[in-house]
Amino acid sequence: MHVIINYLDDMLFFIGIAFPLIVIWRLLRWKKRGFQLKETLHELGILVFFSVLVGLFSQTIIPNTDDVPAYTTGVNLELFRVVEETYNSIVYLGFWQPFYINFLGNIILFMPIGFLLPLLFRRMEFFIFPVFVGLCISLFIEIMQIPQSRSSDVDDLWLNTLGAFLGYVCYYFIRRAFPSFTAAFKRVKKSKFMKRENG
Repeated sequence: MHVIINYLDDMLFFIGIAFPLIVIWRLLRWKKRGFQLKETLHELGILVFFSVLVGLFSQTIIPNTDDVPAYTTGVNLELFRVVEETYNSIVYLGFWQPFYINFLGNIILFMPIGFLLPLLFRRMEFFIFPVFVGLCISLFIEIMQIPQSRSSDVDDLWLNTLGAFLGYVCYYFIRRAFPSFTAAFKRVKKSKFMKRENG
């Protein structure tokens, strides 16, 4: 459990550093487009999305200076090996950390991507788009990890993509139950503002 807490502490540290810069960037863009109160939730969602990306990249791309356990290093191209290793660790060693970190962690970290993209952008509302973006981000991370003392694992690709898909599923059911709530996070088209101003 302490490993998960350490991950969260590290993520919050990097998010805390990057958050003011993200806020300034979004305020400048918002000012350029013209402040619209109806876009407040959209902008808050954008802040959360980029904070999630910062937290994710801080734990996957930034070089790790700490001692890395031997089981986390190397490149694995054997599909579904993580399932076997996680099973063996739990059943024969009573060791749950690979399940929490390598299995659940890889899924949960990408759920916000699958959830926030369709929540914030109309063009992402078809499930294939946020899932594909999740896959691309995961592939980018795995490639960046190859020269580092981290594991680069083909299983991370499908686990991350599964996480993005499950995030989209959460969005889908929330949209079905509360359509006006999810619609409030979308950016209002400029033409609508112009029509209201002219009208």
